[in-house]
Amino acid sequence: QYIVNSPGKGYRFVAPIKLVETDTPIASSPINRPTHNLPAQLIRLVGRADALESMQRKLEGNRLLSIVGPPGIGKTSVALRLAETLLTEFSHGVWLVDLSSVASPSLIPSALASALPVDIRSSDTLSGLAAAVRYKNLLLVFDNCEHLIDGVAAAIGELLRSASGIKILTTSRETLRIEGEQVYRLPSLDVPPATRSLGPNEALSYPAIQLFVERAAAIVNDFELTDTNAVFAAQICRELDGNPLAIEVAAARVDAFGVQGLAARIDDRMHLLGDTHRGTSERHRTIATALEWSYQLLSESERYIFRCLGIFAGSFTLEAAVSIIPATSDADTASILADLVCKSLVS
Repeated sequence: QYIVNSPGKGYRFVAPIKLVETDTPIASSPINRPTHNLPAQLIRLVGRADALESMQRKLEGNRLLSIVGPPGIGKTSVALRLAETLLTEFSHGVWLVDLSSVASPSLIPSALASALPVDIRSSDTLSGLAAAVRYKNLLLVFDNCEHLIDGVAAAIGELLRSASGIKILTTSRETLRIEGEQVYRLPSLDVPPATRSLGPNEALSYPAIQLFVERAAAIVNDFELTDTNAVFAAQICRELDGNPLAIEVAAARVDAFGVQGLAARIDDRMHLLGDTHRGTSERHRTIATALEWSYQLLSESERYIFRCLGIFAGSFTLEAAVSIIPATSDADTASILADLVCKSLVS
């Protein structure tokens, strides 16, 4: 028997201890403790240099930054790259808290405790965590917050109030709406305008085209952008609104259809919605599941108005939206539209 639980005292190590004299010197160097738990990135991040610079400036003078955007826009990739660049800034490390598989707000403290290399000595896990990091200088990265938004907001608020030396970076499809929050809305990748034809060199100055070409070249032997296919690649990226996930899914089909053939099929988005993008989280496996995830987080009234907006083929005014949505007051419609903007489903 090695450990016993003594009432009122807790766990004790009770095995016999034998002291052994040795001439071997004990290493005086400190134990190399990990300073982060960030996963290694497998692919190059395309077109986000300006965004990373802007986010770093925001975080320098503030303690809470939320990266917000629609499904597939690349929030996690950008957050991880930003966290990597900040590793040397935090003496107690940078720690990722992935909430994608956490089903209940009550499990948020446990997820946080699993990510951090700290001892919790309290029956209240969140309070224990707050006490453990009170004098630490570290960065916490909360990834995939949207389905637990209220619980995450409460947990982050308590941590920031308890520990002045920590900073927090979050990714979500909507803002936390708490005091001190700075928001960076991650835009789509820049795409070429439809008003002019571009040669391959000029087309490659647009990040969306760069991403498409890199992913296509990873699958198709000797693939390169030419005078012939550049215009079709530009069309594909425009039709997909510069969304990185959609572009990656589409580029994977170049080996089957070619760039021109893919451009001819791009208007039929239904065939793209179900294409599988392996190696990602379950809700990013297809474009359809990415959209479904956001849709299921809406209230019934938000879903109703979101469906009504499907009548518009492109942009629309607030007045136009109000005019086609029945059975609600103008004020209700405007308020719900504002919520859909906040939740990155309407721009």
